[in-house]
This record gives sequence, structure tokens and C-alpha cells, in this order.
Amino acid sequence: MNEINNLKKKQRNKYFKIRKEINKKNIFKLNLEIINNLFNTKIFQNIKIVSSFFSINSEIPTSSLNEYIISKNKILTFPVIKKDKKILYFKEFKKNQKLTKGPYNIPEPLTKNNEYLPEVIFVPCLAFDKDGYRLGYGGGYYDRTFADFKKINHNFISIGFAYEEQRASKVYTDTFDYKLNYILTEKHLYTFL
Repeated sequence: MNEINNLKKKQRNKYFKIRKEINKKNIFKLNLEIINNLFNTKIFQNIKIVSSFFSINSEIPTSSLNEYIISKNKILTFPVIKKDKKILYFKEFKKNQKLTKGPYNIPEPLTKNNEYLPEVIFVPCLAFDKDGYRLGYGGGYYDRTFADFKKINHNFISIGFAYEEQRASKVYTDTFDYKLNYILTEKHLYTFL
């Protein structure tokens, strides 16, 4: 296990630098053709609750993705850390509402907002690979949340959201890492169903 942790740590350091360089170019534009194709599939037409995230540091910008989700009349939620269980729960976000700073200084919807179980979850990535695995920040929040959802038989679709240049030949994984259903970049939609 320590060997995998060390490999993940090295990979995180490498992809933090790569993502920072990509972000400096300020080239991201949401590819409407790709995301329309995704949201117009039969599976996505019936979905009502979607979770996204607020970009921090050098993460791929999510503002246009979040606006797109709202424009499709979906309930948009954002993750909030449930400290006692070290998992995420999801609070509704409405356009132009005030936010609060959560752990790690990540903006979060107010605690009074409605809580939902999302049917689609967009997930930040440091890197992703051809098999649908993502490299996260190492906190394990998404993986524990996915495990919790499986325990309660909550069906959901997971979508990594990243720059194309964050694609790795292989992401190091352990038994707790969940494979994503899709990865959406500015150039492609990768499917791992």
C-alpha cells in the first residue's frame, strides 16, 4: 500500500504542475456539441439532479458547465464535506446566490439549502486514464461517497471533468478507487460504461 501511495503522490505532483501550465494558457471553452450530445441521450434526458463543483486553483473552469446545467432546467447541486463521516453531501445551488467557504476554502452552498442525492456527479481530476480512473487530491471524499451511494443502492453517473492534456497513460489506483462512467474534456467525451 505504501508503494501505491508513493506512486500516487509523485503522480499528483507531476499533474499539479501540468494542470497549472494548462490553466495559464487560459484556453478552455466548453464544447457545446459534445455536452449537447451527452445531455440529449435518453439516459440524461430523464435526469433531474446534477452535481458539479466550483473550480479552485488550476482546475478546469466550471462556470460555463454550471450555467449549461441550469439552462437545461436541472437542479444543480454542489458537494459539501460531511466532516463526521468524511463523505460528501450535495446542496442545491441557485444562480447568483451567496456562498460560504467550506473546508479547504472551497465555496459551498449555504447549509439552509435543500439537500439532494444527485443522479449525475461531475468530478474534478488531476489526471485520468484510458480505463476511466481518475487521480484526485488524495482525500478520498468522492470515493467514500460513491461507496456510500452503492451501500444505499443509489444509482448515479460519474463524470470526470478535465483538460484533454491531463490524460495519463495510467493512473495509479488501489482497491478504494472508483472507475468513472465518463470523462468530459474540451475535446472528447470518453465512455467507460
